[in-house]
Amino acid sequence: MQNYFINKLRLYSACIILLVLISCKKEKPQQQQPVPDLPATQMEYFNFNSREIKAGAQGFLADLDHDGRNDIAFSTLLVGDPVNQVDKLQFFVQTNIGVNLPVNAAEEIPVMNSGDQVLLSDFKGYHWFQLSSVILVQKITSFTQPPVWEGNWKNAVHKYVPLQITAANEIYCGWVELTVDTENEKIVLHNAALSKEPNKIVKVGI
Repeated sequence: MQNYFINKLRLYSACIILLVLISCKKEKPQQQQPVPDLPATQMEYFNFNSREIKAGAQGFLADLDHDGRNDIAFSTLLVGDPVNQVDKLQFFVQTNIGVNLPVNAAEEIPVMNSGDQVLLSDFKGYHWFQLSSVILVQKITSFTQPPVWEGNWKNAVHKYVPLQITAANEIYCGWVELTVDTENEKIVLHNAALSKEPNKIVKVGI
């Protein structure tokens, strides 16, 4: 009988050791490999010195690729709408031939943050169009209601307009940094940059 209990004890001990060994052999979960960052792209930077675009004032033109032709413009327009009995103060961004802005079905361009990518192809409902004229924001003044601001750029502070310039079938990506100051009814242009290398995805603000 004593041998019986001894054999039982040995069997239990062997089972416990086996379970411990099995648990020790569990594989650790594999760590996710980090996504490689984009290689650095050579950029040319432009300082717009906080240029202000106000109603009734002269707009701003910029030749980013130094070909003697202005590529992008920022301006204002005051429009009267007698049907709806409102006045509209509109702030525009416009591009020349061969200069693209990403525009969606609502005729808006994306508000980009520092580090966002300017892609070569269409993205998230936005399509690249040249010769664009897009309203960033507009102030609606009614005879019966308080003024209101419309547009997805109305709260933009140091945000980025993505753009592309095409030359000799090559694409050069870039951006313009700006702030919309609705309280003082103006747009402030801070900086811009354009890739020196063709067909490269770039990050805005970098």
